Amino acid sequence: MSRFQSRWIRAGLVGLTVLFSSGAVLADIKVVQIAPLSGPLADTGKLLRQGAELAFREANDKGGVLGQKVVLESLDDGYKVEETVRLAREVARRADKPVALLGLVGTGNMAALLKQGVVDEAGLPIVGVRTGAVNMRQPGHPLVFHLRASYELEMEKLVEMASAIGSRQFGVFYQDDPFGHDGLESARKALGKRNLTLVASAGYAKNTTQVDAAVDTLLKASTVQAIVMASNTQATAAFVQAYRARGGVAQLYALSVNNDREIVERIGAERARGLGIVQVVPFPFSGVMPLAREYQKALGRRHPGVQPTVTGMEGFIYGKVLLEALRRAGPQPTREAVVKALEGVPFELGGHVVDFSAQSHEGSQFVELTIIGAGGKLMR
Repeated sequence: MSRFQSRWIRAGLVGLTVLFSSGAVLADIKVVQIAPLSGPLADTGKLLRQGAELAFREANDKGGVLGQKVVLESLDDGYKVEETVRLAREVARRADKPVALLGLVGTGNMAALLKQGVVDEAGLPIVGVRTGAVNMRQPGHPLVFHLRASYELEMEKLVEMASAIGSRQFGVFYQDDPFGHDGLESARKALGKRNLTLVASAGYAKNTTQVDAAVDTLLKASTVQAIVMASNTQATAAFVQAYRARGGVAQLYALSVNNDREIVERIGAERARGLGIVQVVPFPFSGVMPLAREYQKALGRRHPGVQPTVTGMEGFIYGKVLLEALRRAGPQPTREAVVKALEGVPFELGGHVVDFSAQSHEGSQFVELTIIGAGGKLMR
């Protein structure tokens, strides 16, 4: 028997022992998402919610977690830092004592929660954060569990792929906030390791699509062969449209925070064609991978006719990981028990492994490059 198998068996026996020794009536388990459900990243927050709810509803229909239903409540912060902080403080004081936060969005938003001590005040494990910022992980926080690779690893993949097809002169388009600055610094590091040149960089203001000045800067840098973008979906779409309309010919690459479907809807399939997007979760359209097929079937049952999305798949992973942690934590799980469960046995999710420990809360380093192809279809 392998070490991996024996750890799984021990974790299962502990959960079953606690279950059968308890005769208590078990209440629902409350989980709270704080994310943008309005504003420029509304689609991101809603798709993360959709994916997590799929996982929870599938589990609840089979009896829940050791007899308890898992209920997800989503709160809208509009991608505004001050709203994220306010809502997190309110959740921390609530009498119903949610067991975890799930699916927070934004580097600046998460940084404010940490800097202002809100994470410590709340005492809630945070499972799945939509940021790959290095300074969120090094050092990490004992209550924050990352389920996506860092922007540093994403930039490594983008620069590696671009240089492999001959690009030597690079530009960077970035959001002028902690998220974009992390992406810019990661790009500099990846380029420096390969003796490649950063010819020009240009930013835009968060929560806007004011990209014209950045387009001007990067068009003037006529030797640029590839542009990597540390930007969010709406700004990325605006940049691609304006840059291409004005004759820009560099290959364009975007980080995983971008929603391919929304980009195509905003600027059209032909204009979006050829945009490379790095992904940090497995391909949701796979017909082979068990996790992807499970997600597709759940989506088909709950939302007939709705197509899979990368962001929905990410939310599904958040939900699956938290469900398994709750099972390991036993009936009436405490926040402390959930943290301990997350740091225990690796999570095998149908071909995608998430592995935390007490020393590292970076559960996944999965990255791969996709491209928007003909008809707006996302391809590997």
